[in-house]
Order: sequence, then C-alpha cells, then structure tokens
Amino acid sequence: MASTEKITCYCFNKDCANSIYNDATCLSIQVPLEVALSRTLNCIECGTELLSPLLIEIKKDILNLIKDDQHRSVAIIDDDIIFHETVKIILKDNWLNASFYMDPEPVYKALYNNRDKHAEIPNIIFLDLDMPVMDGWEFLKLFNNIYSSLVKPVSVYIISNSVDPADQKRAKAYPFVKSFISKPLTRHFLGKINEELSRNTIALETKPAPNWQQ
Repeated sequence: MASTEKITCYCFNKDCANSIYNDATCLSIQVPLEVALSRTLNCIECGTELLSPLLIEIKKDILNLIKDDQHRSVAIIDDDIIFHETVKIILKDNWLNASFYMDPEPVYKALYNNRDKHAEIPNIIFLDLDMPVMDGWEFLKLFNNIYSSLVKPVSVYIISNSVDPADQKRAKAYPFVKSFISKPLTRHFLGKINEELSRNTIALETKPAPNWQQ
C-alpha cells in the first residue's frame, strides 16, 4: 500500500457530537496512512483518538498474533525511532512481549546464548537493513549460522524503505525470511504474519523440538 494513500479517520466516542455516530454533526479528517500510523490524532471536540476502519482492523490483526499465548513475542530491530513509535501506537499496552532495538547485535547475542530456551526466543523478528553499527545483512548472515539450532522456528520479516529487486532477492535467499515489506505496515502484511505464526504454532504443538523448555 502506497504511503501516499489517504484514509478517513473518525471519532468513535458515542458521547461526542462530532463522532461517527452522529450523522448531522459528524466530522472526519483525511490523512496519509503513514501519518495515521506514526502519530496519534485526536478529536477536537472530546480529545478521543481518531481512527479509521482500516486502523481498527490493523490493530486487531496485530493483537491476534499474541492472543492466548504468553510465549508469543516479537523483536523490532530498526534504527528509525518513527518506526518504533508506529508499532507502539498500534500495539498500545496490549503487546507486552514486544522488544525494540536500534542495533541487531544484542539480539543476535541473546539468540546465540539462549538457543535452547523457548521463552527467550521471539516468534517474529522485524528487521531493517540499513543500520549504522551492524546492518541487517550482517545480522542475516550470522543468524543463518544458528537458525537450525534454535529450539523453535523464528520468522524474519524485512521492513525496509528499499525498493531494489536485488535487495529483495538477496534477502529471500535465506529460508527464514518470510517476506520483504516496504514501510509502512499494512493489513495485508499483518495477515500474512498471522498465517505464518499459526502454522508455526500448530507444528510446535504436534512435534516439539529437542530440549523443549516451557
């Protein structure tokens, strides 16, 4: 979904005169999706956060990733603070197992040191490619060396501003890279993650890996 696409946001407070529930006085604003995801917009009448039907569905998709499973977690590796804030705004206080990193090196070290500890390994990694200390390509190369020894599968999603087909081909050569997604997050992308996570959960329930730890 292009970042220039605009969505219509409404107030959903039933007690507000400007809300979507009042046909005669309802007010709405149109903003680019990227803006709606990266900041909180508030109703000028009551101060309630403005949302669109699409944003509501995106939030539902994300929350479904961790529903009923305390071990489901995600690591976001990106040196872009705006992207961190985008994910935090969407998740609010509902995704307690989300961890944010500006640099992939501590994530790699934690994975290496806790290869046999189920609860210490994230289900999903959101990985940026262009970072100043250790970049995403270095992380992918190192992660490839330990991936098969992890106690559970990890799905890596490249989140990048790059549109270079060569970058996409290079990233997808790694078996654990599930998709190469251009920013910002979209409902379609989140749905794909949810499907992948469901498949992984079923596989783990039917055939636990060696040294499984609860």
